[in-house]
This record gives sequence, structure tokens and C-alpha cells, in this order.
Amino acid sequence: EAYITTISGVKVDVSDASAAWTVVTGWLTSKEGGIRWAKNIVFFLVIIIISWMLSRVIAKAVKKAVANIQSASTLLKDFLVIITSKIILIVGFIVGLSMLEVNIGPLLAAIGAAGFILAFALQGTLSNFAAGIMILIYRPYDVGDLVEVSGTLGKVDAMTIVSTTLRKVDNQKVVIPNNLIWGDIITNITGTSKRRVDLVFGIGYSDDLAKAQKILEDILENHESILK
Repeated sequence: EAYITTISGVKVDVSDASAAWTVVTGWLTSKEGGIRWAKNIVFFLVIIIISWMLSRVIAKAVKKAVANIQSASTLLKDFLVIITSKIILIVGFIVGLSMLEVNIGPLLAAIGAAGFILAFALQGTLSNFAAGIMILIYRPYDVGDLVEVSGTLGKVDAMTIVSTTLRKVDNQKVVIPNNLIWGDIITNITGTSKRRVDLVFGIGYSDDLAKAQKILEDILENHESILK
């Protein structure tokens, strides 16, 4: 109400219907009244629509661009596409507000102050966020990898900027905060194509040790998956 009163400067006495109607219609048809507001609203809507279209187009362009980067993980690619789209929408909304003659200076100051307060209130979440950024950049694992992180063994099912979801071998779903992962040992089991498998065989005290060893060595020498 204060905003409308300040911008329009119109005060209507509703007790006199004819006078009120005259004031309202006069304001609606004036260049500094209704016409100016109509233009502002149109400009606001146009900027919002253009921002939405730009966010879609640029997000697709970024998606195609990062698709050719072999060193970037799938998680990092998706993050770049999403953050690009969101930034364009936010900037477009702020510019649109300026078209409504809203002073965006105090708005930006309020956003900065709110961000400062939230930084203290959400320290744990921001820690997960920072750890998620580091995981996206250094990509110790990707979606689909079998990993052991924070004492949990499972396949990377999904990842957000604050947590990683693992699917354990028994199909249990585990959600782990990223700061617990980045601050601990990360073992990527499927990170390499060649791995050694250790097998232990038991043998009786009365069995022929030399014969058992010879049988195992023959198996190893003739198996196609054994490396010299």
C-alpha cells in the first residue's frame, strides 16, 4: 500500500462515488498514472519472459559445451547447467523489478544481509555445499561408480550439491553429507579397469600341499582374465 501510494500519489475519497470514479479514470488515462503503470507492467512481463527464454537457450548451449569436456564429471556438467539457468532468471527478475520503479538498491542490500545471517545459521549446510563443489571439481567418483565412502560401500545413485546417495549391494539407500565424504578416505572400486582380486583357499592338514599349489598355479596360468 505504501508503495502504491508513493508511486501513484492518488488519494481517493470513496464516500463520493462520482468524484472517486472521476479521480480513478483520470489517473488511469494520464501519462504519469495508469499509462505509466501499464508500460511498467508490460516491461516487467517482457523482461521476465525474455529472461526465461534466455535461461532455456543458454542452458542448452552450456549443456552442449560441457558435454565435450571429457575431464568434467556428469555431476559437474549438470550443476553448471542448472546454476547458469538460475542466475539468468534471478538477474532478469531484479531487472524486471527496476522496470516497476522499485529501488533495487535496498533490495540488494537486504539480500546481502540475509545471506550474511544465513551463512552463520547454515554453517553445516554450507560446509556440505563447499565439499560438494570440491567433489564436482576433482571428481573422485561419478554416478554409477562403486565406491566406499565414510565407511559405506555402495553404488553412486545420485548426488546433490550437499549430499551423495549410495545404493548398497543389498539395495539399501544411503544418503551421506558431502562434508563427511570429502573429509574422509574415498575408495573408488570401479575407478580403474584393472584390479587385483585376493582369494583365500583352505586345505586340510593331510592333503598334498604341493599338488594343491600346482593345481592353483595351473588355473591361474590358463585363465584368460589373469595378468602376467
